[in-house]
Amino acid sequence: MTRSNSFALMLVLQAMFFIISIQARHSITFHPNNNRDMIQALCSNAPHNDLLCIRVLSPHSDDNLDLWGLSAFMVNEMEAVANGALDAMQQLERNGMGTKEGFASCREKYNTILVADIPKVREALEKRDSKISEVPLNDALNKAEKCEADFSDMIRIQNKDMRDLAGDTEYLLIYASIF
Repeated sequence: MTRSNSFALMLVLQAMFFIISIQARHSITFHPNNNRDMIQALCSNAPHNDLLCIRVLSPHSDDNLDLWGLSAFMVNEMEAVANGALDAMQQLERNGMGTKEGFASCREKYNTILVADIPKVREALEKRDSKISEVPLNDALNKAEKCEADFSDMIRIQNKDMRDLAGDTEYLLIYASIF
């Protein structure tokens, strides 16, 4: 008797979850104002909300952006920051600032972010599987922190932006996987 009651309860709970998830997906997909409101709420609670809010909620951002699209936008920003860091290092090296070891270490880290980490995150976005993105996003964050330790003030802004973007993208993908 209790076994059938437990089974019936599980079926009812699964049905309720299914109905709730359909309604949540429907509201996210078909109501752009809800998207913007939800993204704004998530943005204000993100680990590095200043960067996320500025980049995503600017007047020229897309009102129809969902969490997956927003995450793709953030990955594009990560790519731009990595390229900017490499350009800055090249300029600094030309001007004779910093150590060769520091440049080599940071250059390797940012190249790896561009060649390995960002493509893995994009793969996760294509598959809509946030679990795939966790390791490469954490790798990008850790590489930026290590570069900051190796290079100190040289490319502090790019290192901070990479850490913030990787952390916020991971945060968004956690929520994207729920919906």
